[in-house]
Amino acid sequence: MTMEGEVSNFRPPNASGHLYFSLSDATAKINVAFFAYRQRLQGKIPSFTNGDKVRVQGSIALYAPNGSYHFNVEHLEICDGTGELLLRFEKLKRQLFAEGLCDASRKRPLPQLPKRIGIVTAPTGAAIRDILNILSRRFPNLHIIIAPCRVQGADAAKEITAAIRLLNRHFAPGSGTKEPMDAMIVGRGGGSLEELWCFNEECVARAVAESAIPVISAVGHEPDIAITDFVADLRAPTPSAAAELICGRKEDFVQHLSIAGERLIKALRVRFVEARNHVRHIESSALFRDPIHLLEKHAQSVDARDNRLTFAMEAILSQVHHRHQRQQFTFEHCGVTLFSRARERLEHLRLRMESALQDALASASERLVSQTATLKAVDPTAVLNRGYALITDEDGTLVTDAEGLAPGDHLRIRLAKAVISATFKCKES
Repeated sequence: MTMEGEVSNFRPPNASGHLYFSLSDATAKINVAFFAYRQRLQGKIPSFTNGDKVRVQGSIALYAPNGSYHFNVEHLEICDGTGELLLRFEKLKRQLFAEGLCDASRKRPLPQLPKRIGIVTAPTGAAIRDILNILSRRFPNLHIIIAPCRVQGADAAKEITAAIRLLNRHFAPGSGTKEPMDAMIVGRGGGSLEELWCFNEECVARAVAESAIPVISAVGHEPDIAITDFVADLRAPTPSAAAELICGRKEDFVQHLSIAGERLIKALRVRFVEARNHVRHIESSALFRDPIHLLEKHAQSVDARDNRLTFAMEAILSQVHHRHQRQQFTFEHCGVTLFSRARERLEHLRLRMESALQDALASASERLVSQTATLKAVDPTAVLNRGYALITDEDGTLVTDAEGLAPGDHLRIRLAKAVISATFKCKES
């Protein structure tokens, strides 16, 4: 008989060299035994572990002491390197990491002294008994709310998801409850990969990630890793460890408060002694022994300083007054002389300016007369006044020769006091 399946519950060889594990697929699982003498008959055995997919040949056998059936392997070979369950596990893990649901920044710290906690697990079994036992021993008056659900089987993932959301709906911060839940334990005891698989389902992982109540994932035993371990706020290796992590012992808190109280009393005593010594030191000072003498002594000192200040101010005012008188005398005697010199210089400058203006005006008048005579000499109208005329064509071009004219051309003859229009005619030979 030949079978294929995924390896789970693999255990290292025992003292006799026998291998025991389970083979499973989507619908069934069977225990497998690969005895040492069968391994020697096969020869080289390929290395395999949990999650590997293998193909085995052998036969079904009955183990009489407990009446269970198992499969005796005669030959084993590896089908591929990774089992289907592990492939699904790694795929979902990568997806959740990519979405940031496993980031350390999302992890919330647990309260140091919770008042109310929730437990999502099966109502029967070792896990709930261990948790309740530890919590009642460590802190007897802790308020515990259990959301029972199946933690194994086809519908276990849906029930776990519903239990987590039920606790959040009624006890999450902001849900309207007067006393919200401080933390929640989600998990179960140990088992095979198939038995723990409900904690690797996407719906459970997202319910844990969306929980407004901090979640401790406590699935299986120390080597077991579930998807909820990555998205939860804290991972505990076992349900018992989760109970220890979520709540300290009441005796420890009482002892801590007692130690803190003793330290506070000692500190207050030290401060009281220091304050009393300080008061005694003040009482022994001169201010309290003879305050009148101290006041008179300081009064004399103040009077002496007042006298010195008054003398210094009078000396400064006297110096300022003498300096002001000297400056006033200098101004009265020297200012008249300076003013007289300035007035003489101003008068001298005024005479020089008047003389320069007259010279410039005379020179300008001479240049004007000379330029006027030159302008009259070149004025064309002066020539016209002597009987001459200027002849231009229709375009205003001066006509100096008749060769460029044709009979019938219109001409303009400008005289000294008139303009005559004329028509050019050829002179008959």
